Amino acid sequence: TTCLHAELCPQNQSFALLQFKKLFSLDKSASLICDDNGIPSYPKLQSWDETTNCCSWDGVECDVESGHVIGLDLSCSWLYGTIHPNSSTLLFSNFPHLQTLNLAFNDFNNSPISSAFTGFTRLTHLNLSDSGFSGEISSEISLLSKLTSLDLSRNYGLRLKYPGFHLLVRNLTQLRELCLGRVNISSVIPNSLLNLTSLTRISLFDCGLQGKFPDDILFYLPNLKTLRLDFNSDLTGHFPKSK
Repeated sequence: TTCLHAELCPQNQSFALLQFKKLFSLDKSASLICDDNGIPSYPKLQSWDETTNCCSWDGVECDVESGHVIGLDLSCSWLYGTIHPNSSTLLFSNFPHLQTLNLAFNDFNNSPISSAFTGFTRLTHLNLSDSGFSGEISSEISLLSKLTSLDLSRNYGLRLKYPGFHLLVRNLTQLRELCLGRVNISSVIPNSLLNLTSLTRISLFDCGLQGKFPDDILFYLPNLKTLRLDFNSDLTGHFPKSK
């Protein structure tokens, strides 16, 4: 997204984005799933150049008045490489105003979802789906208390050990969309899910969920419109139909 009338973005943010660009090679095969699903993919970072205002760069959204970077949509951008925790902490600390971050449909080569992401305290939308992340999901994601949408689905190496689910969602009271499909949870549905009363969509397919699903979920989650629980063979109970 380009803000045509934005102020110049701060120099430290422009520099940090260029450093972020250096972490990756551009490989079309990293975003093949986009093309397979009819979503255009292309190397957005090719437009990033130090001689131009970063608010004009592809995938970058800036606040019109301040010029601060408030959105990064780098989905389907051919990104291949590893996001190292130490370097990402330093780079990400330059974006305290970021509200949306979409890195979906790239290949981050088994990078961990590090605590560096928790520095975006104003973040409302975080999408890291289908991007080759792996390892244990940091419970520090719960520090992003303004999140309304969290999508970590289809990262086949991601796992969430007990009581990780409870720790992950305990502060996310504004969450409307929770998508963790194919994340290895391998536990019973925690009661903490029922505290997220703003939820309209839950996607927990193929997560290794176990035990009895709460029959009264619609009582606790009155706004729920979509519930996906398929491919959890050890999950039992009466499942309400998706609206």
